[in-house]
Amino acid sequence: MEPVTPFIVMAYDIFISYRRDGGKELARPLKSELELRGYRVFLDFDELKDGVFDRRIMEAIDAAPIFMVILSPHALDRCANADDWVRREIEYALEHDRHFIPIDPDRSFTGFPPDIPDTLKAGLGQHQFSQVMFEQLFKVSVDKMVRERIEPLLQRAGRTAMQEQGGALFHVETDLPCRILKFGKELCTVRPGSDTVIRLRKGRHKLEAVCLDCPDDRLQWVQTVEDNEMEDLLTVELRPVRERRLAAEADVLAERGQTAYDAGDYAEAVKLWCEAAEAGNRIAQNSLGDCYYYGKGVAKDYTEAVKWYRKAAEQGYASAQNNLGTCYHWGKGVEQDDAEAVKWFRKAVEQGDAVAQKNLGGCYYDGEGVEQDYAEAVKWYRKAAEQGYAVAQFEMGWCYKHGYGVPKDLAEAKRWYRKAADAGIQEAKKHLAELGG
Repeated sequence: MEPVTPFIVMAYDIFISYRRDGGKELARPLKSELELRGYRVFLDFDELKDGVFDRRIMEAIDAAPIFMVILSPHALDRCANADDWVRREIEYALEHDRHFIPIDPDRSFTGFPPDIPDTLKAGLGQHQFSQVMFEQLFKVSVDKMVRERIEPLLQRAGRTAMQEQGGALFHVETDLPCRILKFGKELCTVRPGSDTVIRLRKGRHKLEAVCLDCPDDRLQWVQTVEDNEMEDLLTVELRPVRERRLAAEADVLAERGQTAYDAGDYAEAVKLWCEAAEAGNRIAQNSLGDCYYYGKGVAKDYTEAVKWYRKAAEQGYASAQNNLGTCYHWGKGVEQDDAEAVKWFRKAVEQGDAVAQKNLGGCYYDGEGVEQDYAEAVKWYRKAAEQGYAVAQFEMGWCYKHGYGVPKDLAEAKRWYRKAADAGIQEAKKHLAELGG
């Protein structure tokens, strides 16, 4: 009498039943995909090598709370025979109250064969079928089955996917739906608000979070586990990664828009800047505002210009703050408001914007939005002029010529007029000629 080889029964999460003809090609990838997510899966093709099925199959079904049967074409045809193995597996699982997940692969299941026992029809038919798309959307459909069927059933059975594995316990939180991989192999899928648990043994683990809806958004790190008995929170923040990617893409669009604008293709510039502006790029928002203000590539529209200037200004972009101030100063696209103009000019001058410095100086010179103060006007004209802004250099010449805010000094007036004239200000050339310069 030959000795019986001992069979050590492991604790499984899922038992997969299938018909070898037509089902083997589906069962193997499904098993692999579930194992990548941390589930313990029994598949007789892998676990049993000697063809002795009876006791081993039944013990494996007993060890797994979930009984999954793949209903490939003709999978149930031979279940009319009492000694058919697929039938025996199903009947045993029904008798022992396993949690059933019938798998409809690629929506190919067309109904129960008429000659199989009614108990099988009723037993399988009372359970919700899970559609797994093996041809396309495989991972997505498995994700759905895990989320809606497997995890709820395992929790009801009092077992999580990795409850009995050794190692530290990590509760994973995420701000975007993602897959968690360890050394390139998937551990689980995590969604915001879910309580997803992974176990990691003592040591260093290379982990990666890959966003489900955009795999370009991913984060890698090394997780160190110092104690197998520890329990901790693992927070995955993918939203900043996404924001940086989108910002980088918007930067490229903004640069391409500038290239198109410089080449005279204003319509293309508007198209590119619009896309970048919608993504939050403040340079593109300001440039798009310019296009609407001056009617380049679009119909002139001061209201729309103000809309985009404001978006960029509220992000702290100095040029846009100056432009918005200018719109308030002249009442373009908004009700004229000198105090509001000064407010935005001040925000821009805090960042050293030369045009805003000149404009704020003009407000002090004319007493618009502030009390008239020539000395304060000269202060801001000078700051802009020393940055090489020709219009401010002209204003400095004017103030020295007439003694506004500074002692009258024709030599100094000529010096500033000459700088402005050299930069192409025609009016400066006239004043310079009047002074004999």
